[in-house]
Amino acid sequence: MKSIFHYIAAAGLLLTGSACNKELDKLRPHNVTYEEQQFATPEGFRKAVFGAYAAIAGAAVTNSGFSFNDMQVFFGEAHGNNIKALDAGVNRYTNAFNYLNSGEKDLSYTYEYWRGAYNASLLINKILANVKAGESNAVILQAKGEALFLRAYVYFNLIRLYGKPYYQNSGNNPGVMLITTDNNGAAFAPPRATVKAVYDQVVADLNEAVPLLKANAGNAYASRYAAFGLLSRVYLYMGGTFASPEANANKKAREYADSVILHGGYTLLQDAAYTSYYSTDAPGNREDIFAVNTQQHQGLIANLFAMPSQINYTGGLYRPSPNLLALIQPQDLRRQFYKRNVTPGWPDDSLATVKYLINYVSLYSVSPYRYLRLAEMYLNRAEAAVKAGDNAAALSDLNVIRRRAGIGDTSNITGQPLFNEILKQRRIEFAFEGHVSYDYFRNGLPMVRDYASGNSGAMTVQATDPKILMRIPSDEITGNPNLTQNEQ
Repeated sequence: MKSIFHYIAAAGLLLTGSACNKELDKLRPHNVTYEEQQFATPEGFRKAVFGAYAAIAGAAVTNSGFSFNDMQVFFGEAHGNNIKALDAGVNRYTNAFNYLNSGEKDLSYTYEYWRGAYNASLLINKILANVKAGESNAVILQAKGEALFLRAYVYFNLIRLYGKPYYQNSGNNPGVMLITTDNNGAAFAPPRATVKAVYDQVVADLNEAVPLLKANAGNAYASRYAAFGLLSRVYLYMGGTFASPEANANKKAREYADSVILHGGYTLLQDAAYTSYYSTDAPGNREDIFAVNTQQHQGLIANLFAMPSQINYTGGLYRPSPNLLALIQPQDLRRQFYKRNVTPGWPDDSLATVKYLINYVSLYSVSPYRYLRLAEMYLNRAEAAVKAGDNAAALSDLNVIRRRAGIGDTSNITGQPLFNEILKQRRIEFAFEGHVSYDYFRNGLPMVRDYASGNSGAMTVQATDPKILMRIPSDEITGNPNLTQNEQ
């Protein structure tokens, strides 16, 4: 079985065919754009970057309809305790939910996600390789900045899935392959870089992107404040546990969140605008910092979380867990993010999230994949502050989120209880958005499911358990002798 590198090499050879032989040029198919043509103009760079956005929004490898970002959301929730499974079958969804994490492509989605990520990075690296030293054209430099942001996006999401939390072994555990060049050749077979090396590259890419991102075409595209927002999250993930925090990382997480909150021009939606948040798409929304647009009908996550309750429709087989629902107070506006949605055959399991309600005509989600939003910046800043012992600042930011939710301020809590409340509000605020398992494990906390569902019983998974990680696709291990597999 060919590994991803055979396809990367083939793509590189196709893109870089010689333009010197005029007779061969005559034989080129006229519906193919070659590399030297693609990057001959600023418009070519702009279109190539649009292709990179499509790569992270669309189907990862197959035509299953389950897109790259659908997998990203589902993996983050499947290892968490926000969802319960109605699905008792043995399939690629329950494989992750049950922490089996198979590396076989017929048993899980790891093959498609891994390949989707490296296919996207190939295109991104191709864009970056074609930017000339000393380039001054504003359109090309903007394209370079967006490509750097997207490469950071791809690698940060990869490392969350396949590399142990940063605090473990000071980031020196195996991470993922770190490929930052194009045209690497058929024999290219890199080993796994360390977790720290991947994080360092993500930070470097974002820092390089910031001065280049001068245009802001809306929250469906990279911007300097999207880069600041992602840097805040990355440093929070590097910030250690409550018992053993990393001061400099938490300081930077606060500073980058500050930049977004104070200078980004974003606002928290309030009242009816907030409760209808997920029935709108991304463009023009002032809470979204970076939202992967699904207007091109690429996302089918709704098939897992909510489906129309009508004859012959199945789906919505992952519903809010009783553990999650018990956290949400009756007056909390976020209760309105769950509504009656009966899946045939499961009449007692009637609540589903409205965050990915589908369009009855197209069957695709109305809502984009809201990857970065302002609420996270307040909670990032709160978590980093409480880890630094700044309880007053942490409480102030926490209460911004509580007030917006309609549950009012909390007071007279500091230290561990305050940290616990911040994580609780993160869990409620970002439920079904793919955060929960990472928030537990990066903080060294066990994932506790005190409920049974599907064919899965109650369980507790420690943050040091190898099965918190996805397995690298078996085909990639076979095709690259330098790759090592995650334990299980």
